Amino acid sequence: MKLVAPILAAAAALSACATNAETLTQQPATSAMKMDKARVITHESQARFDSTVEQLQAAVDERGFKTFAVIDHAAGAASINQPLRPTTLIIFGNPNGGTPVMQAEQKMGLELPLKMLVSQGENESVAITWENMTQTFYEYGIPNHPAAEKMSAALKAIAEEAGRNSD
Repeated sequence: MKLVAPILAAAAALSACATNAETLTQQPATSAMKMDKARVITHESQARFDSTVEQLQAAVDERGFKTFAVIDHAAGAASINQPLRPTTLIIFGNPNGGTPVMQAEQKMGLELPLKMLVSQGENESVAITWENMTQTFYEYGIPNHPAAEKMSAALKAIAEEAGRNSD
């Protein structure tokens, strides 16, 4: 009898960790986009790596976001004499959009500001990857927050614009 309560508590804790795929809200993916996992979306760019990074930064700026950082991971790897294909992380946001989200759930500060990664594959293909914010909002318990769809739509539009072939 003494074992029943701990076993039931453990079972309840484990079932709370389980994810029911039918309850997850996900952005529809276009043919050039794929879901790597529930929280990551990848869009194949039609442009070269440098053009994709430039176009992504322009798309971010055009939407009124502030770029907080551009991290060149390949340069970091080179600084320790290690190889890494071109990989650049762009961190951006807008306090007008992020503050209400963190007021609803302060832990969203772990996810904000927004981030997009541009990476070049072995075959010179270029990908733009970002977190599925609809899923992220769901996981933080605020799936109906008005910013969830707005952020998701903005990230998708930025990726599509950045991935256009301008070369």
